[in-house]
Amino acid sequence: MVHWPKSTGAKAMALMLAVIVVVGVAQLAIALSSHRLLGAFLVVAALTTAALVVRHRRAAAAQDLALADAPSFGDVLPHWDSHDDMTPARF
Repeated sequence: MVHWPKSTGAKAMALMLAVIVVVGVAQLAIALSSHRLLGAFLVVAALTTAALVVRHRRAAAAQDLALADAPSFGDVLPHWDSHDDMTPARF
């Protein structure tokens, strides 16, 4: 998920940046439209990047789901405190 700013000024700045990026990408696409091989390479690079992002997000979601039931440090700490026999031996 993309972080959305809370203040009005930051929201306006984010929207202006998004508009600048979209216009820049559109101008780049128009400028490179005459170069078929370069355009095909950019399409393949964009699709590969999108596929890798989707794969990474799915892996992160699966990892979060796997760790959802794992014990946290707060769950384990009382268990550790209850074992007095785990103190190091003194010679």
